[in-house]
Amino acid sequence: MLNFQRLMPQIAEVGQNSIAERQQLAETIKRAIETFNACGLKSTATAARLDQSRSLTSFPVACPIEPFGAQLAIQAGNRPATVVAVDGSQVMPSHHEIYSCFLINIGTTVISYGSQHPPSLESQPTLFHRQADLYPKVDGQRIHVDELYVSLERHILELETAAAQALLALKRDLPCLVLLDGSLIPWSLEKMPESYCQAFLNRATAALEALRQADIPLLGYISHSRSADLINCLRVCICPYKISNCKQFCHTLSEDEYPCAQVWPLADRLLLEGILPYRSRTASLLADTNSVRWLPAPQQTCFIYLNVGSEIARLEFPHWLADNPDLLDWACQRVLEQVEKGFGYPVCLTESHLQAVVKAADRNRFFNLLDEHLNEAVCGKFHISPKESSKRRSFI
Repeated sequence: MLNFQRLMPQIAEVGQNSIAERQQLAETIKRAIETFNACGLKSTATAARLDQSRSLTSFPVACPIEPFGAQLAIQAGNRPATVVAVDGSQVMPSHHEIYSCFLINIGTTVISYGSQHPPSLESQPTLFHRQADLYPKVDGQRIHVDELYVSLERHILELETAAAQALLALKRDLPCLVLLDGSLIPWSLEKMPESYCQAFLNRATAALEALRQADIPLLGYISHSRSADLINCLRVCICPYKISNCKQFCHTLSEDEYPCAQVWPLADRLLLEGILPYRSRTASLLADTNSVRWLPAPQQTCFIYLNVGSEIARLEFPHWLADNPDLLDWACQRVLEQVEKGFGYPVCLTESHLQAVVKAADRNRFFNLLDEHLNEAVCGKFHISPKESSKRRSFI
């Protein structure tokens, strides 16, 4: 348990430090805004500078698809449409429990606006319990399932479920939008063995291509994003060297000593909060990560920032949608409607989260049911570890 008497002085220290940090943050934001506006005035030169330096920096640098610094207004429009939203959660494996297994629960919401079709809210749990699930074979060797692996499996199940539900929703004869909660970029994929990466990318490409063939826009909605892709672009632009070669010119410095650190660290949304009008989006940019480059060109992940009123949201989507700005703006219109209906957050994503979430009581019931079933079926040979057993009672 927490000792609040010992914790309170540390909380007071946080309050004191935050005052100085806020002043420093305000100065960083001011410099970033000035740099962002200057880069926007020479967007062609900015794009060329970013392209020259992209492979030489020690941080990822996004590629502008539209003029850098552009602020594009999204027109209001309430049109009939179907919104498919998907979210997921998981119960991680634990060797202290009655049986080592993991569970992925995918929540789905399908709502058609301007039609008589009833909303559909459901969840689909999948239990992974076989040895092949818990110790999958990769490159001829068995690997141990960990949080990284389960998160990737959840990511691909969310994507495949979204594609399947969207194709079914087309039968309602309405244009369709797909929303996923969080990033489309599988950030941890680079840490996995090559054969797993290839299998993952094959599944992802199939789901993404099915949506492209049906002209169904897919958006990953990221609330309170910590990404700094725009800031990284600004760092390149203010670099004092002709080409931003971090390894050559700054290898003896720590990152906060780089000449470009005057606009870093800073999240993109903090830069945009003071300059991006409500119902406006930034220019599209192509993300710069290995897991994005490994995908076919039409499926590579792009992003924009959209002022939805309650926040500056980051929206990620496949490159083919960036090549169709009219369809992208239509998708942004639907997102703004969703945020308005959800009082600050897309209502369909909220409902999907409620369908997907596995609460503590659900988790306990799941393991209790597993306990009862296993001990009935196998005559009491299964039990939790002594450590887990001791955590569930107190002797003092």
